Amino acid sequence: MKSITRIELEKLIAAGDILEKDGYGVKVVRLNDDRYLKIFNRRPGISMAKIFPRSKQFARNARNLKKRRITTVGIVEVFKISDAESDCVIYHGIPGNTLRDVFKTKPKDPELSKQAGAYISQLHDAGVMFRSLHFGNIIVLADGSFGLIDIADMRVNVFPLNRWQRKRNFQHVFRYQPDIDTVNMPAFIEGYEAYSSSAQGLSKTISSIEPEKQR
Repeated sequence: MKSITRIELEKLIAAGDILEKDGYGVKVVRLNDDRYLKIFNRRPGISMAKIFPRSKQFARNARNLKKRRITTVGIVEVFKISDAESDCVIYHGIPGNTLRDVFKTKPKDPELSKQAGAYISQLHDAGVMFRSLHFGNIIVLADGSFGLIDIADMRVNVFPLNRWQRKRNFQHVFRYQPDIDTVNMPAFIEGYEAYSSSAQGLSKTISSIEPEKQR
């Protein structure tokens, strides 16, 4: 993995627009040419990130998704910071709007809800266990198809997700009440169950999820 210094990282950050940061520092920066810099600041203590950097995991997830013909970000470069507990990835984003924003303009839209259900069923059948999956990291492209961003917190399995894994994933998808309120749930369930025969009977699971409060 290529290595850069903290000073070189700070120059990259200064040349772009900071989109996200937390108590550990800057997380996402928009660069030029539709490129983004994502910084993984490692937390103190023992972590698997020291053995397998999250930037590498991010890039691997992108490759695995594309092998399954799932639209996602395009990796440009992965590198570590030589004098800091951080690693980074530069990638090309996906042009479009988040599914959350589109639902706000088309609340309860049956066709959009059905398409969203079918898309998540496609992910589950492809073995994608995306622990942070929600409507904010699903992108609606200009042609109406969907893509994924913010893909670090993910595992791509060889086999489709089992019923327990699907249920667990839905607890993330519908963890916010505002998202639930904008979806036509019967149409979403119809789309989900129509995509795959192995997904039948999950309507009760989806309907029984207890949402968290919106942050």
